[in-house]
Amino acid sequence: MKIINLKNYIIASLAVAGLALAPKLHAQALTEVTFSGGNASSSVLWDRVTNQFQNVVTVGSTASSVVRSFQGYLPSLPGSSPNVQIDFILNGAVGGLQDITYANTETNALGVSTNVPVVVVSSTSPEAVGLSSGSFNEVKTLIAPYAFIKNPLTNYAPGLVTVSNLTQRQAYYLESSAGPNFHSAYVGGLLTNDSVYFVGRNTASAVRTEIDANVYFTGTLATYTTNSSGLPILDPTGGQTGGANIRILLGIITNAIGTVAVQDIKTNIALAYEGVPYSVSNVEYGNYPLWGYEHWFWLKTGSGAPTPAQLTVVTNLLAGVTNITFQTSNPVFTGSFVPYSGLRVQRSFDGGPITWQ
Repeated sequence: MKIINLKNYIIASLAVAGLALAPKLHAQALTEVTFSGGNASSSVLWDRVTNQFQNVVTVGSTASSVVRSFQGYLPSLPGSSPNVQIDFILNGAVGGLQDITYANTETNALGVSTNVPVVVVSSTSPEAVGLSSGSFNEVKTLIAPYAFIKNPLTNYAPGLVTVSNLTQRQAYYLESSAGPNFHSAYVGGLLTNDSVYFVGRNTASAVRTEIDANVYFTGTLATYTTNSSGLPILDPTGGQTGGANIRILLGIITNAIGTVAVQDIKTNIALAYEGVPYSVSNVEYGNYPLWGYEHWFWLKTGSGAPTPAQLTVVTNLLAGVTNITFQTSNPVFTGSFVPYSGLRVQRSFDGGPITWQ
């Protein structure tokens, strides 16, 4: 006969009962939303996250200027702080549209490589890159302007000292033929024996697609980077992933012209286009054409469409980005972007004719 130690049995029984009665502790689930797309308005997105949500902190790596993750609190969602995580993976508008369409994964600032975009921020329309907009909900948020820029130090690029403007034909020729046989005199400069290089964005970028659409360029871009010795070479990747990279290269390949979103001009000199310099009013009244509507896209249906909780996060952030007071008075926005509400003109497709509203 089996003899049971009553003391041990009671202790074990109480322990089991205690486990059954004890509350189960779970890590709080976060409502996570992944934003992909272009980085032309990244400064707006960083600012609005910290203003639209409470107790916001940056999580993961901050080394990248285009990949950031934030956690914060939104009272309209269940749970305590933090109950929201927003991942921005802004590696390019075109790539973002492709990833949300085909459910491709991307890597966030925490190193998680399984994120499929929920929202894509893009000033390139799906149709401009061979996709359909019919499956998306779409909201136009702002106007993203672009510019050709040069290094501000005249002794770095003496042939470009007098260059302050590009015509459509000059811009096309620059993009297609820049390099050792392209001289500053071709774009109104001083010399016929120098070399002028072009530094452009890659094909995943709205800066690339929108500027190309406006100057009617469809060929192979003659865009440059540097080799290990710091000398200019044709870029084997076909262009840069962000405006910060363009600025760095303009500081190395000094006799060069680059393309950026206006927020990335910084200390460089922006060139006029067809005799018209960039300004908010010149965009609003149709005089400066290098711009695109920035849209937010998310799927209407299917497994990639936002859940109700995710849509709450999206609409809350959207309200901050499109806020008229923010767009007309906040220094993060003014000068670098054009308020959607202020636009007096319209265009029906990327780089298309500009007509009065």
